[in-house]
Amino acid sequence: MSIEKLELVSIVGELPHLNDAIVACLQSKTFHLENAAKLLGSSGSEEQDGSRTPEVNPYAEPLKRLTELDLRRIAIDVTKEPMPAEFTPEQISAGADRIAGDLRSVQEKLRTARQQAAEYESAAIHLKYLQKSDLDLGELRKCKHILYRFGRMPEESVQKLDFYSDQGFIFQIYHTESEYVWGFYFAKQERILAVDAIMKGLLFEQFQLPEELSGTPQEALQELQILMTERKAEIEKLEQAEKAIYEREADLIGRMYRFAKYQSEVWKLRGQSVIMRDRFNLMGYIPVAEKDRFRKYIDKVPGLSVTYEAPWTDSKVQPPVRLKSGWFSRPFAMFVEMYGLPSYHGYNPTVLLAITYTLLFGIMFGDLGQGLVLALIGAFLHKKKGVELGAIMARIGVSAAIFGALFGSVFGFEEALDPVYESLGISFLPLKAMDSANTNLIIFGAVGIGAAIIIISILVNIIVRLRRHNYEEAVFGNNGIAGLIFFSAMLIVIVGILTGHSVLTKPFVIGFIVVPLLLMFFREPLGALLSKKHYEFPPIGDFIASNFFECFEFFLGYATNTLSFIRVGGFVFSHAGLMSVVMLLSDMIGNGHTSWITVIIGNAFVMCLEGLIVGIQVLRLEFYEIFSRCYDGDGKPFTPISVTFDDFSDTQQDSGTAA
Repeated sequence: MSIEKLELVSIVGELPHLNDAIVACLQSKTFHLENAAKLLGSSGSEEQDGSRTPEVNPYAEPLKRLTELDLRRIAIDVTKEPMPAEFTPEQISAGADRIAGDLRSVQEKLRTARQQAAEYESAAIHLKYLQKSDLDLGELRKCKHILYRFGRMPEESVQKLDFYSDQGFIFQIYHTESEYVWGFYFAKQERILAVDAIMKGLLFEQFQLPEELSGTPQEALQELQILMTERKAEIEKLEQAEKAIYEREADLIGRMYRFAKYQSEVWKLRGQSVIMRDRFNLMGYIPVAEKDRFRKYIDKVPGLSVTYEAPWTDSKVQPPVRLKSGWFSRPFAMFVEMYGLPSYHGYNPTVLLAITYTLLFGIMFGDLGQGLVLALIGAFLHKKKGVELGAIMARIGVSAAIFGALFGSVFGFEEALDPVYESLGISFLPLKAMDSANTNLIIFGAVGIGAAIIIISILVNIIVRLRRHNYEEAVFGNNGIAGLIFFSAMLIVIVGILTGHSVLTKPFVIGFIVVPLLLMFFREPLGALLSKKHYEFPPIGDFIASNFFECFEFFLGYATNTLSFIRVGGFVFSHAGLMSVVMLLSDMIGNGHTSWITVIIGNAFVMCLEGLIVGIQVLRLEFYEIFSRCYDGDGKPFTPISVTFDDFSDTQQDSGTAA
């Protein structure tokens, strides 16, 4: 189809109304904002007051204070727009500080309780290794001249202790497990630091025991269980108190966050305008079809001067692009966007892609049963799940079913449609891929379809280049008129050789092969001459060498690009071969339900595997053999400005902002 027509909108008004104008543009959901200074070029920068200090976003700091709260604890309705003038920045900051203050005392107690609970759990893990000991932990801590450390070290390090027998400490082992030994080492107070260094070198890991523990390790473990129970109860109580604060303040937090985020983004968008003393100029694009919707919002802002005009063709900032497609081709726009959007004054290749993609996929995946299943799955995904790819699957599934009917394949059963065509009296159908009589027909047919698609692509390129007055490419290029004549002549020569009808007469060779080659060879000076532009010849040797090899590359490109479509026929045989393997396995298993299960699983496997491969291969043909000849994806998308609220759920995503 075409590219949707846009209008360039220029909004001029008093500076106090700038935010109101931006909000109106946001609410219209149809305004693509551009940097006004870039659009206006030098004139905009000359008029702008360069001495003006940069604006400070008054909502940046309040928003930061809000996001320091745990916003995952509340449900924020991101689809609900904030009320106008609901809060001031000071009110948001004060509200956030008050809520943070209420939470701070609870969270500090909660942090302490969790830390103690973790220490108790760690101590319990290690104390179990001392249960055989009768040491009194309380008495150990009363020692003033002898200090101790508790922990573990690798079992292999124990043997090295003999080297330090004269260092004034002893190490008492109480448990050995998993290549580690647990125990205490004791040393005098004045020697403890030196011993700590030695034990650290022996990979000793120290564990701190809670100060409040006393008695034997067995008694200390029982005491720890009581302490852990108390701490868990305290943690649960504090968590409920924290939850109650968030529940009480949830509505206020949500409203403040939506308002602060919205206003903060509005202030960021102010940077795209040109501010001249006490006035502003805001510029962007709107679709012509949605002009009334835009005016409904922008006309509510007082004191604005709004002008609408066609996009500037001489601007350094190219207009954005929104594709306009029909019902059938609309889902295929996602493939065009993958390659790159066209320029605003270019053309929309979606229809060409939709037709050729559907045709080629249908041929390569031809199976009546599998095609219908693919179409039904695609329709379900699109209608019920909103998956855009499902709409493409529905279309190519129908195409696969049609060609499957021509090939006579129904879930791999190649004879299923034979009675149908016999009753209709159509002797040449079905075109069974495994029949050797159809091999040449399928291979040459695939190449012929490829050649026809290439010719269509060249014709499209000629029309597009002529519209842009690019005569070098339109007339003399390899994808221009000269290239079209040369390529068509070579096809006629090959067909003549295959059919035994030679067309290589002198007039034919000179008029349709030699002359087009010479035109492509001299395409640069001829294009400049036709465009009435000056062309400066390079050194004659460089000119001949570069253009000779480029023409040779053109010739190779015609051959390889055409032969690349052999894969279309190859996948017809591939599909038939894979399904024949499935049928062979089914026959080997024998009759019964097991045989049918094999057929079903085999069909599912072939559908998934071949569907993915064929889809990728057809897309490759589209991009490399078609788009490379007639399409430049150098446009930018039409993106209406909007505010996207952050996702603070547990599966947090990167949030977008207005742009």
